[in-house]
Amino acid sequence: MTKKELFKSEILMKMKRHLDVSMIAILDVVLSDALYGVEIVDAETLPATRDMTNEYILQLYQLKKGGKLSEETMLVYIAGFREFLRYVNKSLLQVTQEDVEQYLRDKQRNGNNNASLNNKRRKLNTFFDWMRKNDLIQKNPVENIEAFTEVLQPIDHLDPEEMEKLKMACQTKRDRALLEWLRCTAMREGEIPAVNINQINWAERKVTIYGRKGHAYRTVCLDSVAVHYLLEYIEERGLNIRSGQPLFAHSRGDRTQALSKDGIYRAVCQIGQRSGLNRRIYPHLFRKTVATNVIKRGGTDADAGEYLGHKPQGVTARHYAYRSEDHVIKIFQNYVAAI
Repeated sequence: MTKKELFKSEILMKMKRHLDVSMIAILDVVLSDALYGVEIVDAETLPATRDMTNEYILQLYQLKKGGKLSEETMLVYIAGFREFLRYVNKSLLQVTQEDVEQYLRDKQRNGNNNASLNNKRRKLNTFFDWMRKNDLIQKNPVENIEAFTEVLQPIDHLDPEEMEKLKMACQTKRDRALLEWLRCTAMREGEIPAVNINQINWAERKVTIYGRKGHAYRTVCLDSVAVHYLLEYIEERGLNIRSGQPLFAHSRGDRTQALSKDGIYRAVCQIGQRSGLNRRIYPHLFRKTVATNVIKRGGTDADAGEYLGHKPQGVTARHYAYRSEDHVIKIFQNYVAAI
């Protein structure tokens, strides 16, 4: 890392307690513009920059990547890096390929399956590649470690009989409305709390939402069955379709407060427990079910990915092959809506 980069990082590190993630990203750009063409050299009057300790490097990673990863994802990444550091017990600047291989072998002996091992390898590879690109190390110690062979498991999804049992297990109008919403929109539980009632185009049965993971807006749709149960739930709350309140709210306490991501997860799990199904029921299962149903009804992988909001693959798909909102609505009508 150059003296200029160290200088910038020191300023960003000191300002992180005063600015949020988006403002830190702006400050990073401003500093880069201001220091372009400027040479920074050592001077006796300038304070020395911090030592490149493991903790400092982790903080720097959080600072630099904070605007690109969600807070939850960042916490998971950092926890994984700390676990690795406890195992190798050495400076990140001195980690070797042998260290990483030994760590993964030990995890394998302790029962981690190949999918879990690949996940750990991928995160470490991302981290050390960031260190390499920022000139903290010369070589990424993970890049030459091959991925573990995974046995592809059948995609977890709900069949029609299981869906009916979940509907029968709904005890409240909110339960059924939430179930129908997930069945139609295939939204991530973390995206749902941001949806307000008046954001929904009730006439055309669609809503434009912001996908945090894909950093893009997308359209999701509703069918007549979902609209029926959603309107029943909204009416029970004494609201109308022009209300600016959250679509799904707490049933106790402050009923104007949006049900959180964890609240969405708990509500779905409780429905699953009451259903008598001998399996785990969770919000993401509905995304998998929607994708599976698209394929079962004759759609393509691309159709399923487009409706779920997955980033298109390849240069042509990302930059040249425009897909209109009408195309997404057609996918819903053909492959997702209740028959």
